Amino acid sequence: MGQKKSSLREEGYTIERETESGVIATKDGVRFFIKKIEISTNAASISNMETLKTTSHPHVMSTKDSFEHQNTCYVVMDYCEGGTLAEKIRRRTDSPQEFEVLSWIVEICMALKSIHEKGLLHKNLTPQNIYLTEFGTLCLGGLWKIDRNSNLNTETHGVINYLAPEVFTQSRYDSKSEMWSVGCILYELCTQKLAFSAGTTVDLISKIRSGANPHLQDKWSSEFRELFSDMLNRDPNSRPTAWEILARPNTLRFLFRKSKTTTDHLQTQLYKLKAVADNLESVHQGATIGSLTGGVIGAVGGITSIVGIALAPFTLGTSLVVTAIGAGVGVAGGVTAGVSNITNIVNQSSDRKAVQSIIKEFNEKINAVALWLQEISNSLQIISRCCSSDMPNDEDSSLNARFGTKVGKSISELLQLLRVVSIGRIAAQASRAVRVAAAATSVLSALFVAADIFFIAMDAKEIRNMRQTEARSEIMKFVQSVRDASKELQQVLDEFKNIISIIPSLEDERELQWQDME
Repeated sequence: MGQKKSSLREEGYTIERETESGVIATKDGVRFFIKKIEISTNAASISNMETLKTTSHPHVMSTKDSFEHQNTCYVVMDYCEGGTLAEKIRRRTDSPQEFEVLSWIVEICMALKSIHEKGLLHKNLTPQNIYLTEFGTLCLGGLWKIDRNSNLNTETHGVINYLAPEVFTQSRYDSKSEMWSVGCILYELCTQKLAFSAGTTVDLISKIRSGANPHLQDKWSSEFRELFSDMLNRDPNSRPTAWEILARPNTLRFLFRKSKTTTDHLQTQLYKLKAVADNLESVHQGATIGSLTGGVIGAVGGITSIVGIALAPFTLGTSLVVTAIGAGVGVAGGVTAGVSNITNIVNQSSDRKAVQSIIKEFNEKINAVALWLQEISNSLQIISRCCSSDMPNDEDSSLNARFGTKVGKSISELLQLLRVVSIGRIAAQASRAVRVAAAATSVLSALFVAADIFFIAMDAKEIRNMRQTEARSEIMKFVQSVRDASKELQQVLDEFKNIISIIPSLEDERELQWQDME
């Protein structure tokens, strides 16, 4: 422990607490999750972590940095405030809804598809290694054991319950083995019980190899139960891949609804952000230096009274701190040199947290929605190619071979919709949505900094030292930065709405009950 503290301290990290799988530490006010790996025994894993550093995916825990000390590698990753999926399962007191479980499974599959396409295997796929952000987005973690090797040590503690039969019968581990693990996680999410358990390791392995498979109750839809059954197919060759699961009709319908409801939610959040600017401008127009001193802004009261009106329905996130961002503060509006020293003051304004939490949520979810829409586009293209007119007439058997034994008919029905729309147009719009969402990241980063500086500037300790013209100037700078950013963000949401409008209707009556899931 002493060496670990010393090594992290040299790199500027302060340990907050240790967990079963790593360390929670802060640097420059930002919280990270850090994993320690022995280089001598994990050289391949460290090499693969370098590959993951270049991966930016909304559902893969981001690797920020890594450094070595005395034959030990420390891998620095984003910290997810929502905890692990295992903790979520343990704390659950009610039965989850199907859309909630499907949401997690879809996001796991998108993350696995991303690493499988890089030729990597997770090798430790359990609820303990799946994390949730403060806004509920799922992120695949536990990536310090990621590997390209198909060998696996079955004596790894805590993993056996999720291992596929072929690991024990053929010493084989590949991407299909990980889909078995996803099936085990799905069952645990639905029932809060392990899919396979026994008193001894020998009995557990025997159950996994040849015992009766668990089943879900009839309260779950037939498509959902079929998905679960296919994942736990003991023949790995008949088990679906991650991309095949994402191309299933029920998955596509879900992603379509999830994209639409999340876009609607972000539109509501953007209205709140715009309302902040409108309220602050009204304060600026009637403010006097007398009403600005002593922490009071305008006749309506302080910042809490003004901004709180717009943010009343918003649930405050955890404390947020400014990170080192390359984008210049001046892009989104900064402060004059005369008051630049206020950035060192700690401000606990709840409204500052709420505004910045909206910005942070936007940054996280616009990238996720862009990915979901692109995933829908990719799946529709694959289905269209599989069912193209130049293929043999045994279309259903071809579809069954790719997507499962019973889903060919559903995909054929979907194909009828695809024949009246332009797949190329959907693909082009999806690609554009991804680019626009990525471009908005710098805008959101600059607005985050501008909000932090503004709320500190409005702190009662500093505003009494500002002249009336300076105070008014700071209000209007921030107002303008919010409005400039809002225009950019509205363009992103308009792109999302546009592609959603041209995608053929993937919904049926069952999805109507999911409208309030976000």
